[in-house]
Amino acid sequence: MTDFEDIRPFNDSEVASALSNLIDDREFVRFVGSWLAPRFFGIFPKILSFLIRIYLKRLARSVNDIAGFQKLIANFASKLIQEGTDGILYEGFDQLDPESNYLFVSNHRDIAGDSMFLDYGLHINGFDTVRIAIGDNLIQRDFATSLMKLNKGFFIKRSVQGHRKAYAALLQASRYIVQSIRSGNSVWIAQSEGRSKDAIDHTDPALIKMLALSERRTDFSDFIRELNIVPTSISYEFDPCDVLKAKELETLSKGELYDKPEGEDLLALAKGLYGRKGRVVFRFGTVLDGSFESPNQVAKELDRQIVSNLELYPFNYWALSRLCEEPYRSLREKYTIEFDTEELLRFSRRLRACPWKYRKQFLQMYANPILNRDNLLKSESL
Repeated sequence: MTDFEDIRPFNDSEVASALSNLIDDREFVRFVGSWLAPRFFGIFPKILSFLIRIYLKRLARSVNDIAGFQKLIANFASKLIQEGTDGILYEGFDQLDPESNYLFVSNHRDIAGDSMFLDYGLHINGFDTVRIAIGDNLIQRDFATSLMKLNKGFFIKRSVQGHRKAYAALLQASRYIVQSIRSGNSVWIAQSEGRSKDAIDHTDPALIKMLALSERRTDFSDFIRELNIVPTSISYEFDPCDVLKAKELETLSKGELYDKPEGEDLLALAKGLYGRKGRVVFRFGTVLDGSFESPNQVAKELDRQIVSNLELYPFNYWALSRLCEEPYRSLREKYTIEFDTEELLRFSRRLRACPWKYRKQFLQMYANPILNRDNLLKSESL
């Protein structure tokens, strides 16, 4: 047993058994059925479950290792891009070397989509896919755990209790990430714990401290350069989970505890993957190869690149134009654009789909990327 046995992805030798268990998992079959044929699955669940298992078994016949599973995922990602987006633009691959390995640090908007679309971009541009850092607090179903481990996902234990256990979990994650980079495997991790539900992207210096835990005797600046950190900016024109996020943000804004219903993360995962996202842009910044004396300096540079490289869409500016309170009021006078009639109708329909009591948070969520960039520009001018 290795030091990483309880957090690592599946090995090639474990793929066949994991797939067999998935196909026999009733909950997984229901999950697939609710996506492929939601109406009919509710009426004929037994018949469709039988047919889905046959379909899954046929797919699994050609899969003998992780690479084979990820080939299936690439086909799935391509289908999601065609059906759920108006196209994905990848910028910055020309600055990266397919023969090198990197630590991609990005903003985090979607539970599964961020890493899936990153992997797809790497795949079609001739790069190896990444090992994906996942908080174990997100895993509410056994089949979701298996799917993530089949897709090179590894877990960071965030649900452990007690100072010593929490420290040991972070040290284990640090060692695994460093070992992955040194053994020729690229890694993806979000810039802070959880999704930025209010769309204010910020790198938590605690992330950098965690990465450095296992290398405290190494010169900090040399260590950061060794990691080959790539600031990565992910921009969705529309967030399929925007109403879910606005509901949670509104509850928290009142000082109330948001009691997340069981299965909500699974619902968010499904909505994020299958919902309409409009245009999507991935931008890769410049590898961090300068001199850094502290985790705060690294976090600041990550923020600078990630926020600067975000794509701002007309809907972001429209949302800003609908907000009257500060600091949005001053900001909308600074950033004004014109919208055509078709855009206005489309934007209004999207807002009306959000219950009125959550609309303020909904609009702020879309306006905040503009606010965040404006604050960054102000700080740089000081």
